[in-house]
Amino acid sequence: MGWEEKEFAAVFYSEPGVLGFLANVLSAFLAAVGNMIEPAEQPVVGTVITGVHLIVIGGFVQLVAGLLSFRKYDHLAATAFVTFAALWSSMGVLRILGATSFAASSATVVNATDAPVVNATDATVVNATAATVINDATLPGLVSYACVAVVLSVTSATTNYVMPPVALTAAILLSFETVGLYHIWGKKVAFALEVVLVLIALYGATALLLKGVFQRWVIPGFGNAPFNVLLFGTKAGTSKSKSKEEEKKKNTKYAEPMGLGYLSNVPVAAIFAFHYLGFTESFPAATPWVGLALVSLIIASYYSFLRNDAFHCIMFGTQATFWLCQAAGLVAYSLTGEHDLRSPLLGTWAFLPTFALLVLVSLTKDKVTLVNNFVFALLSVAWFSVIPLAGAKYAVGGLCTALSVLSLYSSFANLINSVAEKPIMWVGSKFVAMTTLREGFQRFRCCRPAREISTDKDADGMCREDSADTLAFLSNAVAAWAALSGNVVHSAAVHMAWIVGAGILVQLLSALLSLKVKKTAKPAGMVYIASALMWGVWTLVRHSGYIFQNTSLGHHQDSLLVGVIVLMVINLGSMVSSCFVSKIWLVTTVLMEVVQVCLLLFTLDKLPSHLAEAFLGLLGVVCLYGAGTALLAAVLGVDVLPGRGPIWQVNTDTEEESSSGQLTIPTPSSKKTSGLRTIADLLDAGGVCGIPTDTVYALAASCKHPEAIKRIYHIKSRPAEKPICVCISHLGQLEAAQPGFSPLLWDFMRRCYPGGISCVVPKGDWLANLGLGDAVSYIGTSDSICIRVPDSTATAHLVSMTGPLGITSANPSGEPDSTHHDMVLSSLGDKIDGMLCDGPSNELVASTVVNCMKIDEVGISFFRVGCTPQERVEQLFAQAKEAVGQNAQLEASINSI
Repeated sequence: MGWEEKEFAAVFYSEPGVLGFLANVLSAFLAAVGNMIEPAEQPVVGTVITGVHLIVIGGFVQLVAGLLSFRKYDHLAATAFVTFAALWSSMGVLRILGATSFAASSATVVNATDAPVVNATDATVVNATAATVINDATLPGLVSYACVAVVLSVTSATTNYVMPPVALTAAILLSFETVGLYHIWGKKVAFALEVVLVLIALYGATALLLKGVFQRWVIPGFGNAPFNVLLFGTKAGTSKSKSKEEEKKKNTKYAEPMGLGYLSNVPVAAIFAFHYLGFTESFPAATPWVGLALVSLIIASYYSFLRNDAFHCIMFGTQATFWLCQAAGLVAYSLTGEHDLRSPLLGTWAFLPTFALLVLVSLTKDKVTLVNNFVFALLSVAWFSVIPLAGAKYAVGGLCTALSVLSLYSSFANLINSVAEKPIMWVGSKFVAMTTLREGFQRFRCCRPAREISTDKDADGMCREDSADTLAFLSNAVAAWAALSGNVVHSAAVHMAWIVGAGILVQLLSALLSLKVKKTAKPAGMVYIASALMWGVWTLVRHSGYIFQNTSLGHHQDSLLVGVIVLMVINLGSMVSSCFVSKIWLVTTVLMEVVQVCLLLFTLDKLPSHLAEAFLGLLGVVCLYGAGTALLAAVLGVDVLPGRGPIWQVNTDTEEESSSGQLTIPTPSSKKTSGLRTIADLLDAGGVCGIPTDTVYALAASCKHPEAIKRIYHIKSRPAEKPICVCISHLGQLEAAQPGFSPLLWDFMRRCYPGGISCVVPKGDWLANLGLGDAVSYIGTSDSICIRVPDSTATAHLVSMTGPLGITSANPSGEPDSTHHDMVLSSLGDKIDGMLCDGPSNELVASTVVNCMKIDEVGISFFRVGCTPQERVEQLFAQAKEAVGQNAQLEASINSI
């Protein structure tokens, strides 16, 4: 069958948690060994080797586990592993820096007042100064990651029993590592806690490994959790109805990266806050924390891109660019001995309109996201060098502190809501509906109508192209205005930091994103790469006096001249490619060609005064215009301003059209017995089919074929932790299996079935009598199973022909339920083997799922409130409880007689 050639579903991937836990085991062990030895007695080579191992094992290996967890649709594990990868890598880098600093007893060390202290004889003084510098760099990172670990500990309590103690132990040991920076006893306590972390993480890795080997939970810790988020927030009337557009979620092949994005902002903002508020002096030594946290932020942007989430892709990408430029500029200033803690480069101004647009678009999101972007907008203003330094330092420090706290809550709320797949933690309602904002823009005379999108695939492609476009335009604007600020040699390091950071690194990131869109974005990727190349050559030529400090420009003039000419030729090809991208990009590449001509004249020492500055300023304005239009187009789906369309169209649909064509699967009608027989034969043969129910359409597979049940997970891209329920034709089938339920549960189920209510009951040996066989491992959880008895003649007749079926809603995981057979055929028609057509469904939402696991002890609770109102279910339970009580009293009276 064709389905084997498609992408694998999350359930078919091995458990990356084993790799992540083992990486934590080895990292904590290495850290514990380091804490056992007195700092003065630690060998330099041994400390460096320990740092390298922390980077490789705790960083790279755990990063791999995090990326695999994203593909496995594990929100929390993906966020936790990537976050801890940044933590252990940063600690490894700082250990290496500390060891090399102590070893350099004859080097020049910069003290707290930035005055050079030449070490002549007293190595002890130098080591003490180096220790102070490293401690200053380590302090804010340890504090911020301790807070991050607390958030991960609380959120992981909703998934299993192992992650909470791992994260909580990490939080406590990081706190004592902070104490250990100044008191040696803190290191000893941290050593004990690291041993505890080793043991807990080793247990978690063992539990997951055994589960992978035996395909069941051998030792406890996973499979259930202290807090079941599905039971939270289910009171009737608490959730507001949403439009179809708002209900549609993003690509669920990957876990949600919003929690990771917000968590990544915490250490970066905290480090800036500590520095600007005067708690730490040396910023360059803290760059490992900043740089590795920015890698996590870029990963969050990348996975938002893969999920077709344009808003968070652009938001996290813009924030990463902002932090990267500010950190690079601050490091460059510190190294050149400047006292102004803020960059005077005009590139800072490019962020304000971008964040202002993000604030505007955030009006259609939640209040927490709106406030987050508003704080970034204020930060971009506070960083303007025109503001007096005395007030700006505290403004930046205060805003960074507020951003750290806000990001902690944002990550906590997003992680909890992602795991529950419903709003449990408060994030606030939106101020404006997306349609209202879109219609508002469309009232402008210059606004073009919304682009015609023929398929969801086209929409995803446009969303991705516009996301990459936004970051590419923004990086060009920042680089152009940074280059515009001047070319004085003493500040050349600052200019180079901004141009390399925004113009090259972020531009290459945009090229990577655009190439993920495949054929339609290849011209755009070529334009982005050419732009990055231009800024690299610009930096090399205009700052050659700084790069080649001991030689003049004349010594390298010929080589630089050849490089500029080659760049101009490449940019001519970029101009041609831009005709296939957009008119704005054509204007941009033309301006870049003019800037390169100015670069050629500069190399020949023939450049007229201020000519290059004029065209760089114009280039920045055009790129800001392009970033704004691309951002609005990505989020709103509307070309708000002119210039977005290409001059020449690339025809990439021929191959797809030739391979599309009509579906060849059987689509019989449910009104005919022959149609039911056709689908029954397919199910008996191990196929997966779409069927109608009394609520919405469902995917069904026979319990006689466990492999068919597993296929459902692949077809839907359904996470393994979201179980499939069993469907029977009537309650008599269940009674014949003799499950041994209590009288209360039997009475309640007789009142619920058949109908739009599903009851979750304990698993047992009785499932073999029901006919589940080996499929019992793939239906329900390890200790529970959901029973469904639809009030549908067609479904009941079909199940009586096939036996029990494993069913779940017939829609890609995370997307709206299918209310017509055409919706099933449109979204899953190329993956299933047949479709029983029944026209419009009877309901618009799925059944209500009731937790009956402890019905006699604590009553019922709700996993999901669907078509049957909660009040109605509670009424049925009350009636069942009353009836059972009366029967018990009657039996007692009869027995007494």
